[in-house]
Amino acid sequence: MRRKGYRYLISIVVLFVGVHLVQVQIDYRKKIENLESNLLLMPGQIAGSLVLGGFKGLAADLLWLNMEEYWHKGQHYKILPLLEAIAWLQPSYILVWTVGGWHMAYNIYAEVKTPEEKQYWYQQGIEFLKKGLAYPFNANKYDIYFELGWTYYHKGKDYPNAVKYLEKAVKYPHPEYVDDVLAHAYEKNGQIDKAIKQWEFVRDNYVSFFDIATRMIHDLKTKGKATP
Repeated sequence: MRRKGYRYLISIVVLFVGVHLVQVQIDYRKKIENLESNLLLMPGQIAGSLVLGGFKGLAADLLWLNMEEYWHKGQHYKILPLLEAIAWLQPSYILVWTVGGWHMAYNIYAEVKTPEEKQYWYQQGIEFLKKGLAYPFNANKYDIYFELGWTYYHKGKDYPNAVKYLEKAVKYPHPEYVDDVLAHAYEKNGQIDKAIKQWEFVRDNYVSFFDIATRMIHDLKTKGKATP
């Protein structure tokens, strides 16, 4: 019995040491992304994945269905807590963060009326995506970096931040269009030389973008502008 007790004690110690180490990484990621909101890794997010993984997945699926129902009913204010709950249950599921950020910064943004409401949901989308990046196991994939870069670029017209996150996105395996968007972001941010170099990279590496990249390079060199 004593041996079993020691085993349980050791298991608990190992679990909480693991949680502490991951929490340290999360705190570091929060500082990098300037994320001020409270984000705490709970022991259940590690232990649950081992013991209750199937149930967590089922719970997340049910919450997702509820979110869709609220969306179709126009009850937007109920969606954010559900997205937070789904992300807590499955923080390594990239789609939760990317779809959640999109829902807030685009879909709900389009439905609300006042400028204040629109700004609120745009910012909520940004912050939600940054929360996803605070988890170390999400930070070595392009997806959330790209969604942040695109949201800053397209919705916020915030080109410095767009460049910042798109540059991070291209460091990891990614689709061709990510390099395309980065080239546009460089131009909009006034970094014409970098835009030309980026388009040259796109032209030389992606056959499907050859024509547009060639045209963009020509326009940037002759007119100083290419993106409408």
